[in-house]
Amino acid sequence: MAGSRALQNFKFQISNFKFPIANGKSGPAILRDGSRPFNGPPPAVLRRFQISNFKSRFASLLLATLLVSPLPGFAQSPPQPYAVIPRDAVNYLGPGRDASYDLAGSEIKIGFLAPLSGPHQDEGKALLLAAQLAIEDESRSLLPGGRRLSIVPRDENGPWGRASNEIVQFVYADRTVAIITSLAGGSAHLAEQVGNKVGIPIVTLSADPTTTQINLPWIFRLGSTDTQQARVFARDIYVTHKLKQVLLITENDHDGRIGGEEFQKAARALNAPPVIQLAVEPADSNSDSVVSQIMTQQPEALVFWAGRELAARLVLSFRRAFPKAPVYLCHEAAQAKLDRDQANVWIVTPRLSGSLVRETFDKRYRARADIPPTPAAAQAYDAVRILAAALRRSGPNRARLRDALTALASYSGASGIISFDHAGNDLSDVTLVRLR
Repeated sequence: MAGSRALQNFKFQISNFKFPIANGKSGPAILRDGSRPFNGPPPAVLRRFQISNFKSRFASLLLATLLVSPLPGFAQSPPQPYAVIPRDAVNYLGPGRDASYDLAGSEIKIGFLAPLSGPHQDEGKALLLAAQLAIEDESRSLLPGGRRLSIVPRDENGPWGRASNEIVQFVYADRTVAIITSLAGGSAHLAEQVGNKVGIPIVTLSADPTTTQINLPWIFRLGSTDTQQARVFARDIYVTHKLKQVLLITENDHDGRIGGEEFQKAARALNAPPVIQLAVEPADSNSDSVVSQIMTQQPEALVFWAGRELAARLVLSFRRAFPKAPVYLCHEAAQAKLDRDQANVWIVTPRLSGSLVRETFDKRYRARADIPPTPAAAQAYDAVRILAAALRRSGPNRARLRDALTALASYSGASGIISFDHAGNDLSDVTLVRLR
């Protein structure tokens, strides 16, 4: 397209163009009168080219030059942007830090938005349980002013627009100092829009990389992004194991599309064979037809960018048919209730997650729920605890809390070592581990 635009804008005085043959050494020329080419000296008045023929030849030549020329003016690499926003420039310089903006009351409230009803309620309740365990731990020591920390849960599941209404209720009715959102990328985007308008920190468990790519100063994201997971998966598949027939299962929703695109990009970056992608509607309960399509492809590896319900339905069937083929689960799919003893099921997790904090959290969660915690449950636990740590520095003030979260460094949590950059990205290093 760049070559086409340049050609349209190129102005050339074609009517006055003359092609001199210097000393007859330039090769034969096609003359207007149709006479045979000659190699001798040019006549006193040079014949003009046939304009239509010349335009066609010149256009083809110029277009080819624009597309392939290595000259600086025609470089194939993407053009440099006019300006960039450096990560360390994402900041908040507005009002709200004065004591007059402090939230009143004997409790400091944290909003917790999760699917507490409907098809994803098991996931939401698991996250809420982990958050409540963190509240219990934080109750052992009071916050500034002798205040206590509490959780205000609200349900993101429901008709269109409900999540937005719940987020607004957090801000004005509940007077929460911050909001934690679930793994759903849609809820994270809604929350960050409200947070940026009214000035309230948002801590999200979503792996959607676009939540922090728009440089809003109020969003903080825990855990690995879809981009990080995709690159780790692709390297293990195509570089370590040198597999070729890979099937990508995506759920046809916001998170499935984002994650699927990231894996496709990661595969292309490694010059991998084309990825076979199968998009499944979230409401499609006919897993038999999906399993049949999977079997037809005879994949060497299966990658899931889908929710926990779809993963739970399909992984077991795939493992029975292809017991030696590896399965890779994105962060949301890894929340599924699977047999943890199954070999060759892989996820991406922050390094150093096997700490004493994690061991203690696992034991307490198992004792309360009678099942092991999901990877996201550990992040929900950490989300509450990092907010508590920041509140001990900021007090019940949203703007000062945002500043304290930005300054958080090397916090040892149940999900790993947590630090944020100025754009709210979790700087934790990630690695590939077997699901247990």
